[in-house]
Amino acid sequence: MFVVELERGPSGLGMGLIDGMHTPLGAPGLYIQTLLPGSPAAADGRLALGDRILEVNGSSLAGVSYPRAVDLIRHGGKKMRFLVAKSDVETARKVRFRTPPP
Repeated sequence: MFVVELERGPSGLGMGLIDGMHTPLGAPGLYIQTLLPGSPAAADGRLALGDRILEVNGSSLAGVSYPRAVDLIRHGGKKMRFLVAKSDVETARKVRFRTPPP
């Protein structure tokens, strides 16, 4: 686990998130599905596809619904602090898909 502090850019933080329940992973949690090139999230260099966001500005996301978690990020202010868990290759692969691959 590691902490990432990001400052929102003109187009936001630049990371696309997905609820793990809506992926082949089938587990709850907020996962990074995409990183926008040149965005604050991509420029940091530590975030990767499949990483799981555990806390937003010190608030745990354990048991928090996906819409509420996204809301916390959207209204979290210009400077954001995330606690992130690295994913393994298999998790990252599964998080890329909304539904199981054929």
